[in-house]
Formats: sequence, C-alpha cells, structure tokens
Amino acid sequence: MSIRTGQSKGRHSLLLAGLVAMLVLQPLLGHRSVLAGGVFDAVLSGLCLAMFFVIFESRRERRLAFVLILPAIAGNVLIYTVPREAGLLPEVLYHCSMVAFLGFAVGAIVRNILGKSVISADDVLGAFCGYILLALAWASPYTLSYLFIPAAFSVSPAIVERLAEWHRRRAIFDYLSFTTLMTLGYGEIIPIAPPAYSLTWLEVMVGQFYMAVVVAQLVGLKLAQALRGDGPATR
Repeated sequence: MSIRTGQSKGRHSLLLAGLVAMLVLQPLLGHRSVLAGGVFDAVLSGLCLAMFFVIFESRRERRLAFVLILPAIAGNVLIYTVPREAGLLPEVLYHCSMVAFLGFAVGAIVRNILGKSVISADDVLGAFCGYILLALAWASPYTLSYLFIPAAFSVSPAIVERLAEWHRRRAIFDYLSFTTLMTLGYGEIIPIAPPAYSLTWLEVMVGQFYMAVVVAQLVGLKLAQALRGDGPATR
C-alpha cells in the first residue's frame, strides 16, 4: 500500500505551502495589532496540529506530539492574557515546548525517509519541510538566549527596536536561524558570546548532517528505483 493510514498524497506539499506562508506573513502582519497577532498565532497552532496527520504516523506518536505542543499553545495564550508583570514565563514556556515539538517532528521526518524503499516527489518535499522545521526549532534557543542574555548578540541599530515585540522578535530569530543553517551570515544580528556561540556551531553541524544523510538517502533511493524500474506508487 503506497499511502499509510491517516496520510494522503501530496500531504507534504500542503504543509510546505503552510510553512512558507507563515514565514512570509509573520513579520508583515503579526505585529500590527493584538487581534492580528492573535489570529496569526491561532493559525500557527492549527498548522502545528495539522502536522499530526502529515508527519506522525501512529497514535502513539501523535499523543506524544500533542503533549509536547500543548505547553506552547498554553504559553501563546498566556502571552495575550496575563499581565506583563508575569515576566518571561509564558514566552519561555512557548519556546521550550516548540523546541521539543519541532525537534520530534524533524526526527519523525528523517526516520520516515530512512525507512522508505521507494521515493516520490512528495517525499522530497517532506525532506524540505524537515529542513525548515529544523531551522524553526533552532530559532527558539536563540530567542531564549537573547531574553536572558541580550549581550550574547550584537544587533544592528536598524533592527534593535523590533526585538521588543513578540512577533518581530520571533521573525528575527527565525531569520538568524535560517542564515546560520545555510551558513550565509548576513550580519544584522551576530552571536558574540556564550551561549549563542555554542548554539551557532551546533546548528551548522546538525544542518550539514541533516543534508548529508537525507540527500544521500534520497539520491540512493532514486538510483535504486531507476535501476529496478519501480514507479513511485510502489513501496
């Protein structure tokens, strides 16, 4: 059977579209008003819940994923409902939960790819989704580092004021994570002290390992599939 229970053809293409839309719209809309931010975060929570049926293949995985994402949803709600005197607790809760949930999702994607005998275009998109989720997972430790040790980063004066707002801060550290993962390093925000140093080199190493393992698996499966003359519908 080519499609497992709870999954559908083209599922990763829909997830990829949702992730790209989220990354594009967050810095443009999330900060404009409390209502806009709340709507955006509700959509983001819905996208995370949709991953249950796209990435996780068993009820046990989905139950664990729900346990991991629940604190992030709670923290997101608290950011809009509790007084500012509550401090960083809601945001810390959100980011710790997102690290665990997204890391679990990336692990599930890699495991699914390594367990395949035939590759399809949707599997390639799934690997791309995993790469995006890896960057998003790493953005949370960067954000936590900044919240507790702002001096760990050198921030351009052109963007420093944006770090005071919840959605813009998330977008900036998403940007830092993507540029680090792809070893671009444009320079608007730069790690200059621990723990940002360690997070940076760890992300580069994990990113390179992900690319090496996943791309090697995809290429190997494609070559084996071509030699056997198998179509993408067989498994």
